[in-house]
Amino acid sequence: MRISYLALSDTRCTVQVSGCNFKCRGCFSKERHCGGVEISPARIAEQIPTGREVMLAGGEPTIDRVGLLSLIRELDGHKVILSTNGHCLDKALLENLAGITVHIDLKALDPQLHRWYTGKDNGRVLEAIRLLYDRGFDFEVNTVYIPDVVDIDETEHIAAFLSNIGNIRYKIIRYVPVGGFSRRPMPEEICAAVNAARKYLGNVSSSIENRSHPTHRQVVLPDP
Repeated sequence: MRISYLALSDTRCTVQVSGCNFKCRGCFSKERHCGGVEISPARIAEQIPTGREVMLAGGEPTIDRVGLLSLIRELDGHKVILSTNGHCLDKALLENLAGITVHIDLKALDPQLHRWYTGKDNGRVLEAIRLLYDRGFDFEVNTVYIPDVVDIDETEHIAAFLSNIGNIRYKIIRYVPVGGFSRRPMPEEICAAVNAARKYLGNVSSSIENRSHPTHRQVVLPDP
């Protein structure tokens, strides 16, 4: 499979997969473009210390379904978190993902906004959320708060939608500005969005209060 890097920290390993099926206007990741290095899942797995949590991110890991499933098999015994936009997360794939944690990124609930922002419809993403819930997966839904694009109204609508499925974990991510697309949200804007979402859901957090990415890491693949 093609990866940009494997990074190790004290608690988590991150496999950054190259390539993406979305064309998000405000994307801060270079991994959306086809690049990276072809590395076997076995070689990736052998670099990861026993007991470390492994985050599979991108780009979009699910577009290489064969490579993804092979890597997950190689990671048997590790806690695996799949970070995905959900567009390829269908019934057939989910049958092979039992036991892993999923972070699914819902860019927007409004279908026109989602298509404008990503270039894709969100129907398959919404269905993936329902499938994850119905099948009892350990998962959370994430939304990036982008001022004047995906802001408090949209995140509140997403929370209301999720509440109609179940009491789903929901995390609001603070946008990192790229190329002048938008600005960095103020902390009070994120706080207001979290409070609005909590009217519908019992487990809502943000990237400000609950940082998930390690601050110190070492890149071990490709070889430095």
